[in-house]
This record gives sequence, C-alpha cells and structure tokens, in this order.
Amino acid sequence: MCRVAREARVFPLITNFSGEISPHLQPVIDRLSDRGYAVCIEDVKYEFQKGGNQILRVFPPDGSAT
Repeated sequence: MCRVAREARVFPLITNFSGEISPHLQPVIDRLSDRGYAVCIEDVKYEFQKGGNQILRVFPPDGSAT
C-alpha cells in the first residue's frame, strides 16, 4: 500500500478482546522506520472494540505516493 498511496493506515492495533497491542506492531514499525517510512500512532475518538482506539499511520519516505 505504501508504494501507491500517500498514506497507509492500520486500525485497530489490538489483537483480541482483552485490548492487548499486537506483538507484531513494534517489529513492523521498526522495519518501516529502517526503510525510511514515517510512522506514527495516534489516538482516535472512536473504538472498534474495547481498547481499540489507536491507529497506525505510515507515510512514504519522500512524503508522497510513487
């Protein structure tokens, strides 16, 4: 998605109904950051499920779609 879009979003960041953050999140963030992508986690005003109120936003290295 990051090759063709100005921004990619992943929501929610939790894996189950207990509200635990996915164990895959940090390795994905690290890998994207190492490749020059800008990555941020933001709170949103709504919950998909309890505790699921954060979104991961990913931007291409040059800030635009290719």
